[in-house]
Amino acid sequence: MAKLVCVYGPPCAGKSTYAAKIRRPGDLVIERDQLHSAISGLESHNHTKHGMAVTNAAVRGILNELSYVNTPQQIIFVTGGSTRQRRQPFVDAGAEMKLIYADRATCQQRASQERPEQWGDYVNKWHDAFNGDIGRRLSS
Repeated sequence: MAKLVCVYGPPCAGKSTYAAKIRRPGDLVIERDQLHSAISGLESHNHTKHGMAVTNAAVRGILNELSYVNTPQQIIFVTGGSTRQRRQPFVDAGAEMKLIYADRATCQQRASQERPEQWGDYVNKWHDAFNGDIGRRLSS
């Protein structure tokens, strides 16, 4: 089975940048934002509720089928994972979990400069849910 890595954290924290840094030739990177864009036909970071529901189902399907994949390359997932429940499928699949964290103010500043308007809400929702995730470790 392939080595799985789950890169998670708040919107605008630098997860994609980190994934690009650890990626080796032949590795696969599965980013929820890019999947949504491919499924919906919308530009990256322009999310719809229906598109994200299908994107999340696709990620679950990929995780369920990975036991059939035998490759020496890494498969790197880039996701939000604000709660233990959202991270659990990656843990169950045996992924190495990598938290890429930036505080709310930093994420808000980046969102206002780089993302569509609704991303300020995404940042707040992630941090609100993560603050309630008892026992978390803030490391990257």
